Amino acid sequence: MSQLRIGGLASGMDIDALVEKLMQAERIPLDKLQQQKQIYEWTRDAYRNVNKKLQTFDTYIADNLLLKSFNTKTATSSNSSLVEATATGSAAGTLTIEGVSQLASAARAVGGQVNGIGTTTLGDLFANSGVTVSQNYIEIRAIQKDGTLAAKATRIEFTENMTIDQFVSKINSSAAGVSAVFENGRLSITAKNTGDVKGGAEIVVDSGQEVFAAFQFADTTNLADNGKNAIFKVNGIATERASNSFSISGYNVTLKSTFNSVQTIAEKYIAAQKELELAGINLTNKTNQYNNAKDAYYGVGATETPSYTTAHNNAYKVAFGNTLTLSEQELFNKLGSAFWRKLSDDEINFILENKDDLKTAIEASDYTNLKALSDDKIQILADLSEQELVDYRLHANYQVYGTKLKDFDAAAIAAIQNFAYDSNDDLTTIHENIDNNPEFSDEVKKVLKSLSKDDLTNLLSTSPSTLEIYHQKAQADDLKTKYSALGDSFFNNLSASEIETISNIDFTQEDAISSITDETLRNKLEKLTENQIKALDSLTEEQLNNFKNLAEQNIIRSNYVKANSELNAAQTRLTNAQNTFDTAKEDAQNAGILNGDDIDEDALIGAPTTSPVSITSTTNVDDIISKIKDFVNTYNGLIKELNDLIKESKYRDYPPLTEAQRKEMDEKEIELWEEKAKSGLLRSDSIIREGISKMRALLYESNPAVSNPKYNTLFSIGITTSKNYNDGGTIEIDENKLRKALEEDPDAVAALFTNYGKKDDTIIENGVEKTVDTRGYLQKLREEMTNIKNKIEKKAGRTTMTANQYTLGKTLTDIESRIKTWKDKLITIEQRYWKQFTAMEQAINKANMQASLFMPQY
Repeated sequence: MSQLRIGGLASGMDIDALVEKLMQAERIPLDKLQQQKQIYEWTRDAYRNVNKKLQTFDTYIADNLLLKSFNTKTATSSNSSLVEATATGSAAGTLTIEGVSQLASAARAVGGQVNGIGTTTLGDLFANSGVTVSQNYIEIRAIQKDGTLAAKATRIEFTENMTIDQFVSKINSSAAGVSAVFENGRLSITAKNTGDVKGGAEIVVDSGQEVFAAFQFADTTNLADNGKNAIFKVNGIATERASNSFSISGYNVTLKSTFNSVQTIAEKYIAAQKELELAGINLTNKTNQYNNAKDAYYGVGATETPSYTTAHNNAYKVAFGNTLTLSEQELFNKLGSAFWRKLSDDEINFILENKDDLKTAIEASDYTNLKALSDDKIQILADLSEQELVDYRLHANYQVYGTKLKDFDAAAIAAIQNFAYDSNDDLTTIHENIDNNPEFSDEVKKVLKSLSKDDLTNLLSTSPSTLEIYHQKAQADDLKTKYSALGDSFFNNLSASEIETISNIDFTQEDAISSITDETLRNKLEKLTENQIKALDSLTEEQLNNFKNLAEQNIIRSNYVKANSELNAAQTRLTNAQNTFDTAKEDAQNAGILNGDDIDEDALIGAPTTSPVSITSTTNVDDIISKIKDFVNTYNGLIKELNDLIKESKYRDYPPLTEAQRKEMDEKEIELWEEKAKSGLLRSDSIIREGISKMRALLYESNPAVSNPKYNTLFSIGITTSKNYNDGGTIEIDENKLRKALEEDPDAVAALFTNYGKKDDTIIENGVEKTVDTRGYLQKLREEMTNIKNKIEKKAGRTTMTANQYTLGKTLTDIESRIKTWKDKLITIEQRYWKQFTAMEQAINKANMQASLFMPQY
């Protein structure tokens, strides 16, 4: 709070001016601190501005050189009226389209003539058609771009007051993948994507068939199945696509017209016939493999195939102890831990009392936990016994603590029961009581203190018998972790003698593995990681044998699951092959080139022919050179700015202005002064200097991913740093050298810049395996810029960081604290000066009064 002071009445002195001048001298240390603070703030902002420049350049690289194709190519078609093509950067070699027998077309269905026009309401249409509609929506699935039918239907809602035109508009604006047209009393539905769904329709109505019956469609479920794929022959292979425009071998191809159709139909038929034969052989092989794998797991002649066999479940329980079997875990996981933990005693009794019709009972009850379940989950509950329900709930409650309880032996459980616990105490007090309890081991203390207050309260109130079960389950989970660390293949491949040897090894000894005489076992153990050795060290011979038995069961089941998956794939392949063959046969019959089940060569010879269409690509050298020049100019601009910062002159005679100095200067003078004061803030900065140096060095690194040794460095293709050292690492281009490299091997140049390799990639060179960096120059450059940005952020932070997260921020916080201390100190000093001058004024005033008393006597 400011004080009103009037000084100098007795002395006649200007006390205000005197105190102000004295305080100016006293304020010098504060001014220096504030100037220091300003310098640190400017420095922080200068660093952050560097990061903005680096980020802008990084974005430029990503947007213009990495996300877009670097290697620009131009495609040429020998007959663009039949086939058009464009080339991507990966286009290679020549593509030849020998023939096109069929262009892709979209499936379409057209309804019959109805008694209505566009403004007729749906209600009137239904009445006129004699159709009763039970719901106010339709659900449609249509062919997708990849040629498959949509897995999920699109729902389109309507009202009977809606006109036919409004209904059509709603179909067209939906995501159903179809377009609708209503003209002259007829409704047409067309798939938006071309193509043929093999063995099925391209437009399917899942719900609301009555609506399409009202529009008099012939088939109101499989609405349209007349879509066609493009069928063509490319580089000697007869194949097909759902669309007339597709990508192949780096070319974007568009088929515009059919040609050599008879020959292509013949090739397609022959290929389809062969594929059908091979698919049948493949299915036979996969069926045999499946039966063998099934017999190995379930036993010969087994008809029922549950997820896990009794032998597998038993091996799992024997290996780990008190835990759910694999089959039990499947059921447990279907409902989830959260459900089982919420399951109350009342709900368990309710389930047991209503097993015969549990779903109906749940619907009529108030048990919201049970009402949220689907029908299949309700059936799971109905099939469980009381003991199973209780066991699953207990297992869910245990999972809150998990392997933390593996050291909770009988002594720990007894100590927990004896622990004086008040749930009203705060967590700090409870932790102190835990630490001070001599009955708790360090392991138990650590676990108890890691729990939330609610979990701790529940654990301490748990009965000793349940705690013992938790302890057993925790030990089982601990064993599972150790088993997983080594895996099925390790344990399955252990012999009896190896198991005996391992169980007697003290792995804590340095030469434990190297001293093993069995070379095979020694080689196995030497490949293990430190964590794997640690897991192995604690296992007994009995546990190792149990793990081996479990591994055998796991592998047998894994083989069965794989065989089952491959069988399903083989069945799908055969179905697709049969559908393709049927279509190919129909086309061949229509073309009149079949003699029984074989191609009639005479009919084929007489068919008209057209020259195949060849598609080739050439590299657009000028475009690539233009990209590289633009990159070099942008890069050089960045390097020049960074070099200017570290070479900028520093004017030590221009410190930041104090508030008093600012008051005495106009805006232009302040601007010119601060321009000098801010100069050289990052002069000779080590982060920027070292960063530029590393960026410059990247130009001379070879790339092992480029197979052409002639062009595996940037300097070998004419891109080098400036010969003038003062330029600070800017790039120069020898355009003639670069053009020659692009004309001879454009892929090598592209790989040098943009190869998406790995920093620690593995290659084999002269028979020797090496770890090398196969990333392109731009990837390495971006990483180096990221390193610079990270170092700067560590020092100067970013706007989202708090001050204590970076070095300059901590320094600024310290200076601000010192500034506050000095401001408080100056207030005290000023008060002291005023107190002294006030005392002087009072003394002078007293002397004057005394003098006035004596004056009359003289």
